[in-house]
Parts: sequence; structure tokens; C-alpha cells
Amino acid sequence: MKVLPFFKPAPHRPVTGTREAQARDYRRSRQQAVFVMVTVYGLYYVCRLSLNVMKKPLVDSGYLTTEQLGYIGSALFFAYAVGKCLNGFLADRSDIRKFMAVGLFVSALANFALGFRMPALLFAALWGINGYAQSMGAPASVVGLARWFSNRERGTYYGIWCTSHNLGEALTFILTSLIVSSFGWQWGFAGAALFGLVGAVLAWALYRDSPQSRGLPSIADWSGETLSPEEAKEHESVGAGQKAVLTNWAVWMIALASAFIYVSRYAINSWGIYFLEMKKGYSNLEA
Repeated sequence: MKVLPFFKPAPHRPVTGTREAQARDYRRSRQQAVFVMVTVYGLYYVCRLSLNVMKKPLVDSGYLTTEQLGYIGSALFFAYAVGKCLNGFLADRSDIRKFMAVGLFVSALANFALGFRMPALLFAALWGINGYAQSMGAPASVVGLARWFSNRERGTYYGIWCTSHNLGEALTFILTSLIVSSFGWQWGFAGAALFGLVGAVLAWALYRDSPQSRGLPSIADWSGETLSPEEAKEHESVGAGQKAVLTNWAVWMIALASAFIYVSRYAINSWGIYFLEMKKGYSNLEA
């Protein structure tokens, strides 16, 4: 699977500098990687969940019906599912700095465009484009974990990265709701777009593709990890590693379990606020 020339990985540079200088660069680059993975992926969520706090205002204005909102929401999820599969493979072969930044930039543009009235079909198409762009964030983050952290560290930093979900949801359900309540749904989309643009700039400025692109040893060499013969074979090429993942039954079991979790999770995320507003009388911000 090939990537566009723009997304090709940053070239590896010869390893230079003393061990102390390398340690300083590693520490700074890893701190930046964690900051980007948590903060920027959290801002991905702001652009993904923005519609969820605007459904009642959109219906009340006569712009869209509940049924149309259901179709529109499905467009994002189907595009996200396809994109997550494809981009998971592509991110392994890409410059993750560009991958992360471009995905959020496109998502921000889609949110900004949705602040203007348009036919429901075009709205759904743009929301689907947003869904595909959204699917670029998680792969760029997970590949970053693999490139910058050793096997024994990844579980810890994966847990730290997962806080980005809660950060993004909090920003959406508080700040975006506040904007919608104060200025209307059009400004809600504009606010989400602004958050996304800030995140894209942060990713472009601070994320680093790999240690080797900085003239540093790979994480395996730096941490002194010893790979088993099976692991060494998987590391020979990106394709070999991906094949090993696809033929691992445990991965498929985890994927199935995650799918069931996401059914209930996104049912609440997508319609919980609308339900509380329509059936329980809550204001947008309260819901």
C-alpha cells in the first residue's frame, strides 16, 4: 500500500552527537510527542463531536429533521470506519507529523463549511469527509507511540494518550455548548473549526516523525531492547509487521469487544444531549 509523496516518512539522518545530547533530544521530542498526542487528538474530538451539541438548535430552526440528522451522523461513522482501516495501514508508511496535522486541518475546514446553510445531502457529504479526516488522528498517535516509546513503556503512555478522549469530550460539551447557547449553531461550528486549526498548527510545529529523522538511534537501539526471532522478523518490513497483526486472533477479539463498547458509547455521545433537551427539559449547556 503506497502513500502520496507528500506523506512519505521524513528521511533518516545519520546518528550524531554525544549520548548526553541524544538523551536531551530524546527527552524533549518524547515530551512533545505526548503533548501532541493528548492535546491535538483531544482537539480532533472537538471537530468530531461538534454536531452532537447542535442537534436541537438545528431542528428548532427548521434546517434539519431528526431523521436527516440520523443519516448525517451515519455518514461520519461509515467514512470513519473505512478510513480507520485504510489509514491504519497508511500511517505505518507515512510522516506522522503531516498525517496528524493534515487530518485535523481538513476536519476543521469541514466544520467551518458546515456553519453555512446548505442542502441536507451536501451537509451529509461534508460530514462524511469530516469522518474520513477524523480517521487519520488515532493511527498517527498510535504509530507515534511505537516509534518513540519502548515495548515496556507503551502501555503507560497509551493510557496517558487515552485521556485525550475525555479532554476532547469535555471541551465539546462545555465550550462548544457555551458557544452554541450564546451565539447559535453557526458559531458552534466556527468555534470547533478554530480549535481544529489550532491543533493542526501544534501538530505541524511540535510532532516529530521518528527518532531516526532527528539523527537519533531507533527506540529499540536506544532502550537496549532485545527482540525475539519472531519480533525481529516482524520488524524487517512494515508489511511483515502488519501481516503479523492481521493473523493474530487476539487482535480480532479485542477489535470485536471494542466495537460493542463503541455502540453504546457513541449512542450516548451522539444522542444523549438531544434526549436530555427534548425529553427532560435541560438547556443545551446543562445537557
